[in-house]
Amino acid sequence: MNENKNSGTGAETQTPRRLLHLVNVRTVGGVERIFADFLAHPPPFPAQHFTVADHGTVAPTLAPAILRHSQIYGINAFSGLPLPRRPRALRAANRERLIRKIKPDLILIWNQFIDVRTFSQDRRWPCPALHYEHGGAWYKQTPALAEALFRRIDGVIAVSQAARRILQLKYQMTQPVDVCLNALCPGVLSAKGATEPRTLKNDRPLVLGGAGRLVPVKCFGLLVLTVKALRARGVDACAVIAGTGSERATLEALIAKQGLQGKVRLVGLLDDMSRFYQEIDVYISASMREPFGLTCIEAAAWGVPVIAAAIDGLPEAVRDGVTGMCITPTLSHEAYHAMTQAPIDPSPLVYWPDKDHLAPPKMLDPEILADAVLRLTGDPDHYRQMSAQAIADVAARGDFSALCDDLYRVMARYLDRA
Repeated sequence: MNENKNSGTGAETQTPRRLLHLVNVRTVGGVERIFADFLAHPPPFPAQHFTVADHGTVAPTLAPAILRHSQIYGINAFSGLPLPRRPRALRAANRERLIRKIKPDLILIWNQFIDVRTFSQDRRWPCPALHYEHGGAWYKQTPALAEALFRRIDGVIAVSQAARRILQLKYQMTQPVDVCLNALCPGVLSAKGATEPRTLKNDRPLVLGGAGRLVPVKCFGLLVLTVKALRARGVDACAVIAGTGSERATLEALIAKQGLQGKVRLVGLLDDMSRFYQEIDVYISASMREPFGLTCIEAAAWGVPVIAAAIDGLPEAVRDGVTGMCITPTLSHEAYHAMTQAPIDPSPLVYWPDKDHLAPPKMLDPEILADAVLRLTGDPDHYRQMSAQAIADVAARGDFSALCDDLYRVMARYLDRA
């Protein structure tokens, strides 16, 4: 704790608390968007933000918020001179130097397993440190790297109960964990929003939707195969997939092979997702792993019922039988690859909430997905009720401001202990 700082975080504290964030800002993902929006949220106590990143370059979409509300430092340069990536100890030492220079009151590590093994004997930074878990724990981490990092942090903020259990079961982490469930980022809903439940329309096809990065772990090929399965049963179904990524060509080839051109559309990255959610009838999250499932509550906010795999944090975003359906995945990697020719994601263990354990991932069977779609849409009154419950559920979760308040509340508790 810095000696020139007053104790407490109430309004009477005049000296701003120095909050240092270790985060990636050069690329744009879910956690990076949350970080930028968090910086723009007014803090409940005087605070200064400092960002220490792998690179000093900020992604254009993140730059307005980050550069306005935070000073930024890149560990890839020292006194104007670039530092090479290897040996890794050079940049790690520069990160430590910047931390000591900034003299923070609290460090928040945003979903990064930073390498502190070189400094493992110095087990604490000169202030409390928290790790924000948003999916990084699912990836394969060197045991010694994780062990050294957890020795230096005081607590964890997790995006879901699943994220908490991944840390505890996979890494035997014993630090206290505060679960702050993900919330809708600003701008997801239009000015009108979704105030009325959806009604299925009989004068057009049934529209399925999926959104996210087009990468193997998201398993978007399952949407294509679900449309095929539904049409084989005489259902006039189609799908819209929003997003960009390395798997676009694979999906295009699968659509052509199944003869579904015009029935499954890849619409790319959309600046305004409201039209996407307004167009679809059912949202499908077919990911083989998902720390929470933010797009699931985005869909629910528009009154779109969701079908998701019953793994990781998805059952926390989708209330089975209330706002949608959670289905146990049964399909192997090999079977999915044979069906789609999609690359097999070398996904590590995932969390199975029903058994509270970690096990290899599986994927949703497209025939079972088709069954679920028909159950969800077979009764128009039940569909409308589920749509209404989805809207109400998102409203009850609280908005992004509430999430920011929760994050600050956790940080204030550690600041007061220091």
